[in-house]
Amino acid sequence: MPELPEVETIRRGLLPKIKGQRIDGVTADGSKVFQMDPELLGLHIPGQVICDLRRRAKYLIFELERHRLIVHLGMTGQLTLRNPGTRDSNRFLRHPVTGLQRTRQHAPDRHTHFQIHFATGTSVFFRDVRKFGKVYLFDISDESVEILFSRLGPEPFSESYTLKGFLEKMGTRKLRIKSLLLDQGFVAGVGNIYADEALFQAGVYPGRRVRYLRKYEKVRIFEAVPDVLRKGIVAGGTTISDFVDSDGAVGGFQEQLNVYGREGQRCYRCDSVILKIIVGQRGTHYCPACQKR
Repeated sequence: MPELPEVETIRRGLLPKIKGQRIDGVTADGSKVFQMDPELLGLHIPGQVICDLRRRAKYLIFELERHRLIVHLGMTGQLTLRNPGTRDSNRFLRHPVTGLQRTRQHAPDRHTHFQIHFATGTSVFFRDVRKFGKVYLFDISDESVEILFSRLGPEPFSESYTLKGFLEKMGTRKLRIKSLLLDQGFVAGVGNIYADEALFQAGVYPGRRVRYLRKYEKVRIFEAVPDVLRKGIVAGGTTISDFVDSDGAVGGFQEQLNVYGREGQRCYRCDSVILKIIVGQRGTHYCPACQKR
C-alpha cells in the first residue's frame, strides 16, 4: 500500500502540472472505488479549476472551486499524468511474485477507473488493479468531509506531532509497538514499510508490548518516525511492486531499506541475518541483534 512518502511524492509531482488548470471533462466507470454515484463527477466537476492539491495522511485532496475530490490509493492505486506530447507505453511491467502491474504513461485500459481531462489535452488517470482505492466527492461547504478525517492522528511533520502527545497516547497500552504505529489514529500515514524501518532506526523489537517500553525507547521511536518518512520522500517513495509517481517513474527508497523485505540477508549495521515474523497479521522485518527482545 502506498504510504505517506509515496502519496506525498505523487502530490508534489502533480501539483505544479495541474494547479490552475480547468477541468474539461471526466470519464468514470462503475467500479466499486467510487464512494458515490460516479455520474455526479461528470455533472459537477467539469468547468471547475483545480485550486490546490493537498495531502492528509494517505489521502490526496483535489481542491476545486466548489468541490473537494478526494482519492485514497488503497493497495495498488496509481495517479499518473497522460501528456498528449509523450508517447504511451504499451507494456505493463508485472511483478514476478505479486502479479501487480506498473507502467509509465499509458493509454486507458480496463483498470483505469477514472480520468480527469484538461483543455490542454493532458489527463490525470486513476488506475487500480485490485480496486481497493476510494474516490470521494464533497461539496466545498460540506462539513461531513471532516468525518472522513476525524479518526486520523497527527501528521508527523506538523506542529500537532509532539513528544508529549506521543507519550500520552502510548500510555500503558498492551498492544505491540508495531501494531500501534500502523494505527492511523495514532500517527497518520505510517504503513508496514516505514514502521519496520523506524523501529530498526530506534533499535526497538517490533513485537515489544508498548507498556514495557522505556521512555528513552519511546523518544527514539518518536524521532525515527518522521525521519524515515522524510528520507522516503527525498528518495521519491518506495517501489516494492506497483508504486509509481505521477510521471510513471519508480521510487528509490527501496535501495535504502535496512530491514523491510530483506529477510535472510545480512544487516548492514551488525552483519546479523534479518528475520521476518508476523505482528498483528502483518509481515514484519527486524534485526535480532540491533533490535533485541
